[in-house]
Amino acid sequence: MIQKKTVQSVCKKLLEERTVNQKLPKDGILHIDKLLPYICVYRYKEVDPYFSGLLKTQASYLIIEDSIDITVLLEQIARTISKKLKAFLILESWPLRANHQSEFVIHCQDDKIPATISALEKGFAEMREIYPETSVQVVDSSQRHPQRLEELMGSIVSKESACMVVGIAVPTLYERREENEVYSLFYRKFHSKFSEVIKRAAYEFVRVQTTNPFNHYLMLGKTNLDGITLKADRELATISEGMSFLLRTTPVNSTSEWRKFEKNGFSKNPSFNYRLITIDPEKKKRKLYDIPLDKVEDPTLAFILRDKRLEIEKQLTMLEERGTDNFRFIGESLYGKIAPEVLHAGRKILEKHPTGEDPEVLKKFDCHQFAERAKDEMDYYQSQFPDLKLSLEIRKDVAGIMVSKTKLLINDQFSMDADRCDALIQHEIATHILTYCNGKGQPLRQMYAGFAGYDQLQEGLAVLAEYLVDGLTVNRMRLLAARVVAVDSLVSGVDFIKTFELLREQHNFPDRVAYYITMRVYRGGGLVKDAVYLAGLMNVLEYLGQGGKLETLYTGKFNITHVELIEELLHRGVLKYPTLPRFLERDAVKKRLKKVSEGISVTDLLD
Repeated sequence: MIQKKTVQSVCKKLLEERTVNQKLPKDGILHIDKLLPYICVYRYKEVDPYFSGLLKTQASYLIIEDSIDITVLLEQIARTISKKLKAFLILESWPLRANHQSEFVIHCQDDKIPATISALEKGFAEMREIYPETSVQVVDSSQRHPQRLEELMGSIVSKESACMVVGIAVPTLYERREENEVYSLFYRKFHSKFSEVIKRAAYEFVRVQTTNPFNHYLMLGKTNLDGITLKADRELATISEGMSFLLRTTPVNSTSEWRKFEKNGFSKNPSFNYRLITIDPEKKKRKLYDIPLDKVEDPTLAFILRDKRLEIEKQLTMLEERGTDNFRFIGESLYGKIAPEVLHAGRKILEKHPTGEDPEVLKKFDCHQFAERAKDEMDYYQSQFPDLKLSLEIRKDVAGIMVSKTKLLINDQFSMDADRCDALIQHEIATHILTYCNGKGQPLRQMYAGFAGYDQLQEGLAVLAEYLVDGLTVNRMRLLAARVVAVDSLVSGVDFIKTFELLREQHNFPDRVAYYITMRVYRGGGLVKDAVYLAGLMNVLEYLGQGGKLETLYTGKFNITHVELIEELLHRGVLKYPTLPRFLERDAVKKRLKKVSEGISVTDLLD
């Protein structure tokens, strides 16, 4: 039996709407993340960590050895929460291990909470997507617990505490019983789907039976991150940031090689040199896989962290293979092959705009003029993020302009077209720096260090900003398209000189511009990443054209494929809603954004 003082402590925390993390006898655990009108219960004879893991996906669960009497504890939890939310639901689950059993059995009083039972039945039936033999049976029964155990709550107490009990026998489809093994990859899918089904069913109970404080089923998910998740997130971010992947795959002699290339009449391939690699990729990989992501209970966060780990592993392998064909092949698996529609769009842009604007006739800003205008924007965002230090530097050791966390770095020889000034400011400051600052305010380091593949959405969003402030030029669009064409040339087996000639002769790029586009694509042995800029812009246009929320994209640094996960974490209260760029307040920007939301092709942006 649970001690009286323990029960009182739990109820006091619930009344104060504080998180409950209560250790119970014989390694039992009670976790209630926030005030929720339901709890998942698992009583075991011998603990099953995999079955326990299914319940630990929820924000409210009780896992306990079956000899411990938890009747009073559950009764008091139900009474305490029902006083505030008017009703309470207990979902007791237990593993079903009959041979070849693939049927979920829901034990309930079917006429009491039909919406909840329907959600469970429908949700478990959807398990057929990952296991076709799955079936579901609903049993109208007063016995809603394993046969070998006593009921959790009598009918009289249940009525007095406005509590309903549902029993769920769960087939352990993820087990290979003969060898006492678990199908790990399948378990992850099962784990994730089970989590969703329970939350959706609980939400139906909340919606119909309680004074509902939640407007979406995802709000029932965990809000607070545990120590294991935070530690794993921190360690992944540390390895990623210490790798300096792009710095170590960018030539240090690109300018001197340009002079040689020009001098010999573009007839001899450049020979690029790179910074020495001061890390040992093998040791970093070992450290990477020492991070216990299998212990991260939240399926959404586990997916995000595993995705990032895979990206880091591939980048470490690319560093090992720098200068070889394998560098390119691994890069293709990391950044993806060029989608046919992206290549088509790139070619169409170059066909539609066969020549660029003459840079000689355009008004220029030097580095100081640009910095003066950029400082005003930096000062504004500094006021929005007083706890961070935003700065701007003019330096000799950077190429052009670049962002490093909250710093805008400008080369002392930098010059630009004056009519591109505002667009570049919104690209670098109101996108890259702003999303870093927003991410910095989140509990997950990946939100500012960057999810796997975050560059694609970051650059797409940044180029969208250029368009919205009316600073997207023909030269800029041609550059994005040329990068796609150059990557296609690379993966088709064409050498550096022929790709350079393709850009210069067929697409009319100036010699030096054609060289630098080609250099970026062929560096390290072939880096296909440059195709993501145009792809990212197309992703953003499609997302907004289908009714997506622009605000979500500023929450931090992630890819378009992560948007649903980000929205889930926002619903759950794990993440905070972002500060938005101030240029969105402009009337002209609102008109352009409306045009985008109605649907527009990337090839028509300049019309």
